[in-house]
Amino acid sequence: MFNRHNRTITATLLALAFFMVGASLFAQNQTGNVYGNVTDEQGGRLPGVSVTLSGVGAPNTQVTDARGEYRFLNLSPGTYTLTYDLQGFTKVTK
Repeated sequence: MFNRHNRTITATLLALAFFMVGASLFAQNQTGNVYGNVTDEQGGRLPGVSVTLSGVGAPNTQVTDARGEYRFLNLSPGTYTLTYDLQGFTKVTK
C-alpha cells in the first residue's frame, strides 16, 4: 500500500522521466550519415576508390581508405546518389 511518501517519490520519478524524454526529443538532429565499403567481385576490399555523393547540396567526394571504407557525415535529409569510380573497374552508380 502506498503512503504519502511513496506517492511523492512516484510523482517525482514520473516528472523526471517526462523531463528526460522531452529533453531528448528536442535534442534530435536533422542530419544523417552514410557509411560503406567497396569490394570487388571476390569480396576483397578496394582502397583508393573515388566515392561521390550527389544530392542535397554540392557533390561531395571521398576516397576509400586502406580498408576500402568511406563515410559522409552530417547530411541533410534527402535523396542521394553514390557513384564509385576506380581506374580499371566499371563505374557504378547507386
